[in-house]
Amino acid sequence: MILFAPANVRDVLSRLPAIAALVPEPADEGFESDAFPGVLRKTDRELYRWIANTHYEHLADAVLHLERVHAAGCSFEPLLTTSHRELFDGHITEVFVADDLLRRGYMVSTVPRADQPTPDLHVLSEGIDVAVEVYGPRELLAVDAWLKEVLDVLNYVDIRASYDSRIETRRVWNPPEPPQNDPWEVADMLAQTHEVVVAEITGDVEDSLRQLRPLTKQYRHAGTPLLTTVQLEHVRLAPTRGPERRGTFSYPGFSGYSPAGVFRKVVEKALRKARRGQTQGVAADARALVVYLMRTQIAEDLVHPVHMEQAERALDEIEPQEYGLDAIAFVVRALPEGLAAVFTVVDDTTLTVPQVQAMFGGPGQR
Repeated sequence: MILFAPANVRDVLSRLPAIAALVPEPADEGFESDAFPGVLRKTDRELYRWIANTHYEHLADAVLHLERVHAAGCSFEPLLTTSHRELFDGHITEVFVADDLLRRGYMVSTVPRADQPTPDLHVLSEGIDVAVEVYGPRELLAVDAWLKEVLDVLNYVDIRASYDSRIETRRVWNPPEPPQNDPWEVADMLAQTHEVVVAEITGDVEDSLRQLRPLTKQYRHAGTPLLTTVQLEHVRLAPTRGPERRGTFSYPGFSGYSPAGVFRKVVEKALRKARRGQTQGVAADARALVVYLMRTQIAEDLVHPVHMEQAERALDEIEPQEYGLDAIAFVVRALPEGLAAVFTVVDDTTLTVPQVQAMFGGPGQR
């Protein structure tokens, strides 16, 4: 559950008229907080992670993207209503792509879901008529789920307490057991231990906060070398207007791996996605698959020349037309420019390389 102040959310929505017209009045959303009655409410609607936290710059920016695409006539209703975190995260990628295309002067519409496969976006401009499917592969789902769920325990616990928190998850190797050179290893470990450790942390945190006492405790992830440390400091009774909470979180990174090797797996997944033929669901002159790399943990490393040359080999001999496509663009997002293609594979019969570059950014290496 996400704690929020209806008055603060109402103020945010007053600057987002397109979104405000599509969501309930904040005072009617969810349930009243037990610890802060009449002041805070709680909801499982994922949208509130954004609109209740626009004091964070990156979320304030994300909310503006969401407003612009809806003001332009796009519809991402599942994103506005869902309580499912993975579904919400999936639609975010489509929002970013749609907003960048709108900003570049294209007419963009979302395609209503149907029984048959359909693309996410239909993009029009002079000489351009493209059905676009957006794919945001994620390589470390279990790490993301761990990070977000543990942070929720600390940020949104419905107990009248203010505090500072620190959570650290790390690998503690006992010789002679060496670290494994496997980028998916930590994700596998967390997937196995996630549920039990989160339950232990939740119980201890709630108990400490009810007693307004600090907490320092270590939690072993059974059968793995992972160890999580939780600290609560400066625990105090929160004012009636709401809690004051600050925290830090650290966890083992995506290390000991080949970015080009991970990219090859991303390409394999993208081609499986392409085989579903979702861009065929609307009448259009051309069809494109956009593979959004920002959720793969490899985007920054991949653009280094050493890794880029190796990664590019994964695209050798790919012919988009074999998948019913005219272009496949592997993109990152670099503000303020927005979408920037690291690699593009183009069959220039219908779409030219300059047209693909104009839509999705980047130099169009292939």
